[in-house]
Amino acid sequence: MTAEVTTYRYLRSALLALLLALIVSVAIETVRGGWQTSLSAYYYTPAGPVFIAVLASVGVCLVALHGYTDAENVCLKLAGVSAPMVAFVPTPERAHAPDVDAITNNAATFLTVLGVGYLVVLGFVWRRLRRHERVSVWSAIGLASVAFAWLVGVVWLATDRTSFAGHAHALAATFTFVPFAGVVALNTDWGVRVIARQPGNSRTRFDRAYWVVLIGMIAGAVVMIAMQSVWSYWLLVLEIVLLLLFAAFWVLQTIDLMDPRRDAAVSVPDRSARDDRP
Repeated sequence: MTAEVTTYRYLRSALLALLLALIVSVAIETVRGGWQTSLSAYYYTPAGPVFIAVLASVGVCLVALHGYTDAENVCLKLAGVSAPMVAFVPTPERAHAPDVDAITNNAATFLTVLGVGYLVVLGFVWRRLRRHERVSVWSAIGLASVAFAWLVGVVWLATDRTSFAGHAHALAATFTFVPFAGVVALNTDWGVRVIARQPGNSRTRFDRAYWVVLIGMIAGAVVMIAMQSVWSYWLLVLEIVLLLLFAAFWVLQTIDLMDPRRDAAVSVPDRSARDDRP
């Protein structure tokens, strides 16, 4: 296999390792200090540094990974640019006043870097257009969505830092989890053919399993949201269910993408055994 394929698989494996790290850290803190009402509430506990590091790193992984279709790629990028903001803007808690200065610094830094990266991407897109290369509809949707999200974040932070500190976390979390579900949907046969409009049959071997994961995500969200008025731990359970289901999907998709025929097509001869004599 080429170095690119190996790197791609390492990156996918790294994302699973990050999710495992978050689970272990939360579990250790739960044993020590008891349950929190959400995963985000662990920000204020000794698990906080791991929580921040994991979400920021997951964001980088999702942005770096390229989806199987343009539609899936858009969902990965939207989740990737949203995940770090979930970490940098903690969820409001009654016992913890938000550090508006710290939130402003972290969010402004992230939005600045995101803006620079976006301009670089636009440069590559402009180069493709000048060479009369096609830019897909889904790619255009992705560019427009990221630009809109960035603009909302910049204007919101500049005009009302207190409101941003109190509510940006929930918005960023929504735009992390919803694209996660979108990625799962886009890997079903129906998602590949109808939504992504990929010609021909899907390559997936796990269509039914993907549907089970997707239905589990939707059902879990409906049930837990319905229980929010009677159970204080509804959000924690919902977040854990969604993360575990997405981890299960990620394992299945990683196996799904390990196609021997595709590997053979991108493999190169082993140069280490070649005679290098002139």
